[in-house]
Amino acid sequence: MKLGIGLFTAQLPEGSSRNLHTEYRDIIELVKRVEARGLDGAWVSEHHGSADGYLPSLLPMLAALAAVTDRIELGTGVVLAPFHDPIRLAEDFAVVDQISGGRVICGIGLGWREEEFRQFDIEVSSRVRRLEEIVDILRLAWSEERFDYDGKHYSYSGAAVTPKPARVPPILVGGFVDDAVRRAGRIGDGYISSRAEPERVATALRLATEARSKAGRVGPPVVALLQNAFVTEDPERDWPMVRDGIGHQLGVYTGWREGTDVPGAPLKVTPPDEDDIRRATAFGTPDEVLRVLEPHAEVLGSYPESHLILRLHYPGMEAAPAARAIDLLAERVAPGLKARAALGSS
Repeated sequence: MKLGIGLFTAQLPEGSSRNLHTEYRDIIELVKRVEARGLDGAWVSEHHGSADGYLPSLLPMLAALAAVTDRIELGTGVVLAPFHDPIRLAEDFAVVDQISGGRVICGIGLGWREEEFRQFDIEVSSRVRRLEEIVDILRLAWSEERFDYDGKHYSYSGAAVTPKPARVPPILVGGFVDDAVRRAGRIGDGYISSRAEPERVATALRLATEARSKAGRVGPPVVALLQNAFVTEDPERDWPMVRDGIGHQLGVYTGWREGTDVPGAPLKVTPPDEDDIRRATAFGTPDEVLRVLEPHAEVLGSYPESHLILRLHYPGMEAAPAARAIDLLAERVAPGLKARAALGSS
């Protein structure tokens, strides 16, 4: 099991004293720290037109991270496929993969926010077919000198994508409901789960594995889990900061579902209850965080390649607390998680 940090989203709550230049530079420095502390990866995520500046351009950010690291994997969790031209997406991934020396993971998803589809003039009803075609096109673009493709939304004749990536990036498909999980197993190299209990993670990974087998794909899937966390030696001091950051992180999604952050309706951030934030977050001392995450690690450890991706930096947070959390995670939590994952593989 590989232990990554993310998602980095560069969101700035209204009234924050921070600016995007500082936020982007801090992400770069935090990712350098992730590598220096012996962790395994850094992951970024995408949305568009968000009032808080949610990161819209993942490949430029990964290029910056690739330039300052040598070892860790760099993943998208996820690129929202329908909003991208497939050929350009293949080119951008290939260039970043070359910069990194073959360390990029292509996490890809459908998108769900209607405002984004309106802004890009894409029919929401087309998103599943677009995703499936884009996955096909990425594979062809990265492996064939030239290729033809005749789909419902994308068609090419004698198309060439150069350069090729240093390695063909594994394609991990995100999703929540069972149909999306099965789709990930059927079309992807793997599946990304997000903020779920260990029992649900185990069920989802089994569904993806079964769908992969039925599709005739060889071997088990690559699997990944995104999870909110924060490691601290002073939980009482740091909880309000983490609570407020996660409140914004999750409250933005609620605001979008309620139809805000659109023309004529400014973004309304509606945080979950504090108790709900606590239940959904692996927060506390190193021992407390380890106890919460060990069952997840055991589930992931039963797969030959898995990624546990922990968010430690939240909207509005300064870099220093996240840096301390990275250090504590690497020194006092990661060894226990890796040991528990090894039990899952035995």
